[in-house]
Amino acid sequence: VPATTSGDGALEIIIKQTKSKRTSSGKFYSVKSFFMGFYNNLLGMVGFVARRRAAKKNFQERMERERMIEMKAMEKRKARLAAKAQEEGNGGGGGALAP
Repeated sequence: VPATTSGDGALEIIIKQTKSKRTSSGKFYSVKSFFMGFYNNLLGMVGFVARRRAAKKNFQERMERERMIEMKAMEKRKARLAAKAQEEGNGGGGGALAP
């Protein structure tokens, strides 16, 4: 949009007048465009199903890794608690003097 300023500091904006052309819906929707839209939607659904299957496999693998991590964490926790219990059983409280 071209804009100019006049000597008195006023901003003048020049807008070209346009007229939009209207298209009737009968000309816009043809039998060919209808079938092409149907075909496009069909391809989209097929692609969605294919990607969903791949994502499901990936999700199952991630969940299996999460279970393995949880098992390792539980084993470490049990080992730590067993070591602490054994230390307490051997009188390993150590630093505090009894009155």
